[in-house]
Formats: sequence, structure tokens, C-alpha cells
Amino acid sequence: MRYFFCSLLLGLTGFFTAYAQHSPVKLTFKWSAADGIRTPESALYDPQHQVIYVSNINGDATAKDGNGFISLLDTEGHIKQLHWTDGLNAPKGLAFYGNELYVADIDQLVIIDRNTGAIKQKVNVPGSSFLNDVTVDDHGNVYVSDTRQAKVFRYANGKVSTLLQGENMQGANGLLFWKGKLWILTHHGIFTCDASGKDLKLFSDAVKDGDGIWNVNDRDLIVSQWIGRVYYVYANGKAEELLDTRNEHKNTADISYAAQLKLLLVPTFTGNSVDAYSL
Repeated sequence: MRYFFCSLLLGLTGFFTAYAQHSPVKLTFKWSAADGIRTPESALYDPQHQVIYVSNINGDATAKDGNGFISLLDTEGHIKQLHWTDGLNAPKGLAFYGNELYVADIDQLVIIDRNTGAIKQKVNVPGSSFLNDVTVDDHGNVYVSDTRQAKVFRYANGKVSTLLQGENMQGANGLLFWKGKLWILTHHGIFTCDASGKDLKLFSDAVKDGDGIWNVNDRDLIVSQWIGRVYYVYANGKAEELLDTRNEHKNTADISYAAQLKLLLVPTFTGNSVDAYSL
């Protein structure tokens, strides 16, 4: 009898622990910023300046037409400065480190002064044709994905090198440096590796062809697919759909999560808006 009750207690403990870890996650719509936003691909909150950067392709995602720009929103979704930085082509992924904002722009890594919006440098990335997302590690090394070339590049000490390439990197898109690892969204799922590109592993194939990736806490992730779907990905690799905007003809491009605001930021690309949801 004693063994039975101990077994029952352990079983119930395991059940409630599992339930707590996988309790339903809900999104609540908060606001939408659309005035002047044009083909937004990435949205990123900067807690230092309390603004949200938005990359506007403003046209063809592959055209070197000079139409691209970066906008600033406030935390309520109001436009602070529509054209904070001009002179870009088709800006996509965003990341910052120190006083610099990094932008993926077709075949260049653009470095912008985080305080003024001035372009400091445009770094050519040889062998690239569709740079898509950017992330930075704890030492300031920059990683950029190329979706069409199935590559991830690394920019360190003023030099560009190819970090990863090949079959596993097919459709390489969303990047996140987190918990000492580089997390990569590809056609096959979510991969991880170390900062030197070694120890490449498939973390989960629950979400394939992902676009944006961000950590929600110290365990779980949130991942988008450009087609209009957003997923909560648990530490065990399982995924739960949070959002489906396909019927609204809104994409879910390079999302990010602003933990300080508890807001999920969703650039809608062809929807020409940035939508925010509380999580």
C-alpha cells in the first residue's frame, strides 16, 4: 500500500509538472503601426533608447533600388521617425551591440550608429545574394544568414568568413545567439551550434522554414513562419501554434520578443504594418 501511494504521488507530481511546463500560452492583440510602414521585415525593441526599430524593404526584397529605410516606433506603436535611416536597398534582419545597429541588406552588412541613425559602414559579404537575419554574440561577433545560398556568415575583427554552409543550412533564415549557442532556422528545422560553427545539432524539426526566432524566457522560444504562423517552442522541442494570420493576408516575418514590455513584435511584410501582441 505504501508503495502504491508513493507511486501515485510521484505520478501526479510528474503530471502537474508537465502541465505547468506546457500550460496554454495566449497572445492578446495590443496595437498595430501602419502609417507609412512599407514591407516591414524585422522589428526589434531597443531598451536603451526605448524605441522599436523597423526595417522597411519598401519594394522588391531583392532589388538594389535605394528605397529601403529604418523607422522608429515608440512602445505604443506610434511613429517617432518614419525615415530614421535612408539609403538602404532591401533591409531585413536587425541586431544591435554597443552603439551599433546591424542590418542585413541583400549582399551587405550595414552598420548604423545606434544613437543617430547615421550609416557608419557598409560591409560587402562575398558569396552572398539574399542576406536575411542578423544576431550578435556576447563578444560582439556578428552572424548573418543567406537564405538563397544556404550559408551563415560571421563578421569578426573586421573580416567576413563563412561559418556554415550545405544541406543542413538550406533555407537558412532566423538567427539567435542565446545561452552560448547560435540558433538557426532552416528548411529542416531549428539547429544549434557553438560560436565557431562546430557541434551542429538539430534541436527540433517541429517548425520548418522558420523566419524569426526569439527566446521568451530562459527555457522556451517563439518562432515564426513567413506565411503567417507563429509558434511557441518548448525546451523539449515541441511546438504549439500561437497565431495564424493567413486569412488576414498578413505575413509573420522576422518577429522579436520584448521581454521588458512583454510584447511580441510581428512585422507583417505584405500587410504593411507592425503588429504587437502581449504574451
